[in-house]
Amino acid sequence: MGEVRKEDLSLEGFLDWENRQPERFERVGGVVRMMAGGTLGHDGIGAKVIVELGSRLRGGRCRVHGSNLKVVSPRGDVMYPDAFVRCGPGDPRATHVDDPVVVVEVLSLSTAVHDLTRKRLAYRSIPSLKVVLWVHPDRMRVDLMRRRETGWVDEEPAEGAAGVVVLPELGIELPLSEIYEGVPLEEA
Repeated sequence: MGEVRKEDLSLEGFLDWENRQPERFERVGGVVRMMAGGTLGHDGIGAKVIVELGSRLRGGRCRVHGSNLKVVSPRGDVMYPDAFVRCGPGDPRATHVDDPVVVVEVLSLSTAVHDLTRKRLAYRSIPSLKVVLWVHPDRMRVDLMRRRETGWVDEEPAEGAAGVVVLPELGIELPLSEIYEGVPLEEA
């Protein structure tokens, strides 16, 4: 296939094109970026988040998903968060969803600016989304962006080994000591 002007494609066209590529691509705010591999720490934190969310949600109607599924916004943004939670039934053959309740992004030096600007705006446009967690890979800190009746609010971060991310939307809590267990950090 020749050069494709991915930024000019409709959402359906972009999803069709991206599904046929050997690499993964995100499209956020009209900007298309190829996804790169992460670090050992980034991957470890992402995996722990999935395990801890999954164990706490077991038996309920909500499920945690990893970075193999795309999250699509009403604006046509296509993102691969490190983890997300959605509730209710879904098509097991789906390659993307548009109804996450919680999204988790593990930050990295190479993507933090993009994640905290363009992706932040894209996530805010998803009606079902209630909370976005920005997980720092080098220290025990999780920043939270939560939808309130009055709009989106940046909340106080959870920090340190005693820190806890409280998610009343799911009826669970995530201790940072469990998310970061076994991950070497700068502050250690």
